[in-house]
Amino acid sequence: MSELVTELTPYVGPHTPVVDKYIYTLFTPEGTHLVDDRGWTDLYMCGIDTEICVLKTAVDAFEHDLTPWILKDACASHSGPEAHTAGLFIAGRFIGANQIIQTTSLLESVPPMLC
Repeated sequence: MSELVTELTPYVGPHTPVVDKYIYTLFTPEGTHLVDDRGWTDLYMCGIDTEICVLKTAVDAFEHDLTPWILKDACASHSGPEAHTAGLFIAGRFIGANQIIQTTSLLESVPPMLC
């Protein structure tokens, strides 16, 4: 099992779902069940590697009739900034360039009581 980075631990509580996956996408049987069970329609993605796991999950979300959002400043690549940029470019072609946003855009759209 992978460990969460220290910076994320304040946002993970006892009821926060964490899917430990061994493939590129969130859409394992467990992940698909979680999305369906919670009734999620929009998925906000961040992670490593932009050009692999983030891209695959975004495309799979789109193909599951969900709305994928990639938080580009919360993603990176082990292969460097060129691979990250390439992943964002390809994701934009698959899911739409306006689905790739900054985290500040997300925070600005959340009602104050939920922040």
